[in-house]
Amino acid sequence: MKNGLRKVFTLCVGVVFFTSCIAKKHYVNQVIKKETIEELASKTVVVTVADNVDLKDFKKTYKKNFSDDKVFAKSYTDAISIALKNNRVFSSVQIGKVNNWDFLKENSTTDYIIDIPFFEINNRIETTRVVTGGPNNFGGMQTTSTEYCVVNVKVVLYDMKKKKRVLEFLSTGESSVFFFDFTKALQKAKERSITHIVNYLKSGKTEYDKY
Repeated sequence: MKNGLRKVFTLCVGVVFFTSCIAKKHYVNQVIKKETIEELASKTVVVTVADNVDLKDFKKTYKKNFSDDKVFAKSYTDAISIALKNNRVFSSVQIGKVNNWDFLKENSTTDYIIDIPFFEINNRIETTRVVTGGPNNFGGMQTTSTEYCVVNVKVVLYDMKKKKRVLEFLSTGESSVFFFDFTKALQKAKERSITHIVNYLKSGKTEYDKY
């Protein structure tokens, strides 16, 4: 009877620990709203991205996939422009040149400019402890570590009519490294940072199931 209770207790502790690890996380942060923003679906926008990348980790992987920061910025410009079009966040999306902020601020004919002035690429290590069964039904503790690629992206929405920044926020994309595939982790983190930007502009969503 006691052995049976020990097994049930160990199982319950393990289940409670596991479910406690399933959490929500905010992937859009540092939101600054300076003005009331009109419905974007009827507005036009041009996207420009700076080749300003703070590469704190994943350096070898980054250099393997992007010959320089301008190539990375161009790939991000193209990808986010396509995502904005596909999700119909704006009525029209134009793709601006890399490092074109100053020119567009004075000359763009769109309603808004999306400016991405800064990227940070980093990693983080997440440690998970799981209760396991052991000899004589005494539970043990197993520890595993997972590496994540983290891409932080600064986003600015500029209103051409008002000639001012009306919204700023930080979008974070992250992905775990699986079977030492660092390239896939970087690409997935990059894609998720774009998804979080698009969803926030469309619906205000900031929170997701933790990856």
